[in-house]
Amino acid sequence: MKKYSTLIFDLFDTIVNFNFQHLPYVDKNGIRSRTTGKEVFTVFKDYYPNYSFDEFYPHFIDSYHLFQEMKKKEFREFPNRERFKLMLGNMGITPDKNTSTLEDNMVEAHMNGLMSCVELPEANKETLLYANAKGYRMAIVSNFDYAPTARSLIDKLGIGELFESIVISEDVGWRKPKDIIFKKSLSELGTDPGDALFIGDNFEADIKGSRAVGMDSVWINRKHEPENDLVPEPAYIVKTLHEISTFI
Repeated sequence: MKKYSTLIFDLFDTIVNFNFQHLPYVDKNGIRSRTTGKEVFTVFKDYYPNYSFDEFYPHFIDSYHLFQEMKKKEFREFPNRERFKLMLGNMGITPDKNTSTLEDNMVEAHMNGLMSCVELPEANKETLLYANAKGYRMAIVSNFDYAPTARSLIDKLGIGELFESIVISEDVGWRKPKDIIFKKSLSELGTDPGDALFIGDNFEADIKGSRAVGMDSVWINRKHEPENDLVPEPAYIVKTLHEISTFI
């Protein structure tokens, strides 16, 4: 195996996983979904008590899809509060002196719900500790639209001290696979791309993005996607993060 000095990791669905069974479910039109909608509505109703959940929820869902489409255009990152600003606008709610506070409170409720679903598998933590013990420099590059939550999560899980650099897309204003977010991490580390190995689960964002700036990559193909004729080709393909322990 080629020798690397640095391992750079994606965060969500690579180091930590989401288990949405921790969220309450919502039944609408015969479809049962687990979302943070109820938590966010509780906050919203304090400001607008005349709205029912049935009136609120379609706008909550639509704002998510519209927000994702905004991000896909040129891979720009927007703060999560922009989603709720979009939602309120589509509901015809005129901004007032309380709007900014409401948006922030809805972000907090949404993030608290999401973070209740995050799990750090023991095998993943052991893998990070193993890499650290072997002397690798380590960093995180993550697409996430509320950096304070991502950073507090990393610290809460007790793994923050393992990483020399943590780059979150909200702080940068761009999402993977844009080169700027990878280059920021390499710059903070003072590491040449050829000396770094990127590890992530999303082929488009993680593998194409890291390869485009000259890094080798490990694709965690946890969804069992087709592995033939990949362009660009990852240096390694695994099913779980723990498997990298066999070759780093």
